[in-house]
Amino acid sequence: MSPGPSRTAVVLCDIAGSEGGTESYLARIIPELARAGVAITLRARRVVDAQAFGVSAAPIAWASDAEAPSPPAAAEVVALLDAVRPDLVLLSNVFDPGVMRAARAAPRAIVRVHDHRLFCPHGDRIYPQFRAMCSRPMGTACLVNAIVHGCVEGPRAGTLRRLRARETLRDAVCDLDSIVVSSQFMAGLCALNGVARKRIAVIPPPVAAESLAMPPAPMPDGRRLLFAGRLVRDKGLHSLVRALARIPAERRPALDVAGRATADSRSAEALAAGSGVTLRMLGQLEPAGVARAMDQVRAVAVPSLWPEPFGLVGIEAYARGRPVVAYAAGGIPEWIGAGGIAVTPGDEAGLARAIVEVMEDGRWNDLAASGRHQAMRYSPAAHVAALIDRCFAPSPAP
Repeated sequence: MSPGPSRTAVVLCDIAGSEGGTESYLARIIPELARAGVAITLRARRVVDAQAFGVSAAPIAWASDAEAPSPPAAAEVVALLDAVRPDLVLLSNVFDPGVMRAARAAPRAIVRVHDHRLFCPHGDRIYPQFRAMCSRPMGTACLVNAIVHGCVEGPRAGTLRRLRARETLRDAVCDLDSIVVSSQFMAGLCALNGVARKRIAVIPPPVAAESLAMPPAPMPDGRRLLFAGRLVRDKGLHSLVRALARIPAERRPALDVAGRATADSRSAEALAAGSGVTLRMLGQLEPAGVARAMDQVRAVAVPSLWPEPFGLVGIEAYARGRPVVAYAAGGIPEWIGAGGIAVTPGDEAGLARAIVEVMEDGRWNDLAASGRHQAMRYSPAAHVAALIDRCFAPSPAP
């Protein structure tokens, strides 16, 4: 379904600029929405590049996820909607419940849930003391977890304040017309936290159109593996280094790491140096730089130890014709398919075996071809077509 040129949408997002995965998503879909005939008005809590997404962005200083709601910002959104009179408001990484309620002034209000922060006061659904994944709905269980597992700020007043703020935000989310998520795993999380199933739309994110438009680079002669993402503990870089150390030196690939340096990445470098693993830090890369880094390796690793909402870097690797080795965490099993190998989270011996397997020439060819075939389903045009069908459809009955 393609809207006519009179269709209008206001997009409210956290950051306008090239900051991370959420911003890459908007950079792909906003121009595609415009090509589909949707006139876009863009406002962001913080504007880094006013033209980052192909349309002009202006700031509205609503609250971040760590701040109290901003009534002036909500009033500014109401005034904006009164002036523009859009058919739709699309919210992305907005954590101000007053702004979410203000969006209800439009005929349709949609939120895209990118991660766990809407339904987890700790933010990642990981118990901080022993790194297990939480499977409980947000609420009273969070207070128990604060005492038993040290979640949020532990058994302190700050934990209760954060929980109450997130519950207010959750209630605002549940009142919107649709909640767009990337995986069935995230759909289950939304339903667990009180979102009506009929309001949840599962629309996987798109890969870069330019990756799908060009043939993949040939298999490199050398054995290199790429990790690309946030260099924090639960992304699993340390676990990946330990898995590589299990591989005999003559078969062990070198590891390239793309991401902004952190204390976790520096300790991973030290672990690699002490384990005989060759590790090269590439630094923070723009999306085009990540694509070039993928072209220079045989495979991409997604060793996440937290419940990944989707794991887009894996599909991006498939689009570049690169197999993936991963832990089967969160939404990853939904896309891994025949283009990669996923093992139980934390099974470093299994991950080591998977890395050896994907590096083999004959196996590599089969995995690379399968992954590339799977990636063709994740084009920006296909994503936006599904988004338009859902966003401009009548609201589900209460």
